[in-house]
Amino acid sequence: MKISVSPIIVSFALAAALSSPGAAHQVTVGKLKIGHPWVHEAVEGAPGTYAAIIEIHNDGDEPERLLSGTIEGAGAGVLYKIIEKNGHFTSQPVPEGLVIPAHGSIELAPTDYQLKFGKVTKALEADSEVMGTLVFEKLGSKPVEFMVEQDDTAPKEDAIAAGDEHKASHAHQ
Repeated sequence: MKISVSPIIVSFALAAALSSPGAAHQVTVGKLKIGHPWVHEAVEGAPGTYAAIIEIHNDGDEPERLLSGTIEGAGAGVLYKIIEKNGHFTSQPVPEGLVIPAHGSIELAPTDYQLKFGKVTKALEADSEVMGTLVFEKLGSKPVEFMVEQDDTAPKEDAIAAGDEHKASHAHQ
């Protein structure tokens, strides 16, 4: 038995999957394309939480530097490098920020870099969105919408491109 599926139906299904709250998203700020900024869920009153970004691509002719960030409902965000030594993880602030080269990109895997935020004053619930900012050296503070995620990994971009649903694309590293 052969089943025929209309390309229009496939297009609508793909659009619905990618526009759902859990779908990966990209934010454009000036000449920067920011791939799926997300923040870890946290209960109100938690001492802090963290956020990660899959990738930032710079289409501009000048380098830019990511310095820090904010999210509604939590203290200021400080950029940290995650360091693993003999199976133990520590973190170290990166006060100078991260350079995004002209016509280049940087990846900020959650196991490499994080924006750590202070005390959570408003619950951050999984599969929702929260407004925040990313602070850049030249562009200044720019509004960015963060997805709230329940686990410690960001989606795999190749799975998103293939049209898989966001949650199905999560994998622990």
